[in-house]
Amino acid sequence: MDLVIRVCAAESDIKEKIAECFPDCAYELAGIDWDYRLTFVNVNEDLADEIICALNEIMYGDGENALAETLVKTSEELGIRLAVAESCTGGMIASAITDIAGASLVFYEGIVSYSNNSKFDRLGVSEETVARKGAVSEDTAIEMAAGLIGPMVDIGISSTGIAGPGGGSEAKPVGMVCIAVVSANHTDVYRNVFIGDRFTVRNKAKNCALFYALKHIAKYY
Repeated sequence: MDLVIRVCAAESDIKEKIAECFPDCAYELAGIDWDYRLTFVNVNEDLADEIICALNEIMYGDGENALAETLVKTSEELGIRLAVAESCTGGMIASAITDIAGASLVFYEGIVSYSNNSKFDRLGVSEETVARKGAVSEDTAIEMAAGLIGPMVDIGISSTGIAGPGGGSEAKPVGMVCIAVVSANHTDVYRNVFIGDRFTVRNKAKNCALFYALKHIAKYY
């Protein structure tokens, strides 16, 4: 049988992991920017179980459903309502979610808080946090996502980063993006440095935000 799974990771990391753990397996990898459909050809059930176990950390589903559709479907099944606060991705996460039919059942709002003042005024981000840590930081991402939580929102998702081509530094290079996923009692935050042009960095960040939301749900719901 063929085993089909969906994974979110850098293409090079996926290939390296397969070469390390399953060097004799034939596979096909299709997709772009950290959202991939991975097919292992002609594997038995035992090997399929080994593959799923080995790739569990980067796996989010099987079959044809990509990230946004999987997130909407999962949220609907569990009765979860989502909201998004975006800086560097500029609405791409919200757009991906609302592209899916039925998103109105799970999606409350999307805020593009591009300026610092918007982060302060719309999301309650602390001016002290931005002054100490910077607008692009794990702390700011957490406060952005936390600012979404309320009676109508179970999970807040945020992104803040440096999409380029300029604006980076040694400490915070171009491609650095911080993504937070926050619910009432749990907080996850991630820092990645994505490689690529401005669109590619933003698209990878969008895909990772959707993936991290799915991982948050799998851990806590």
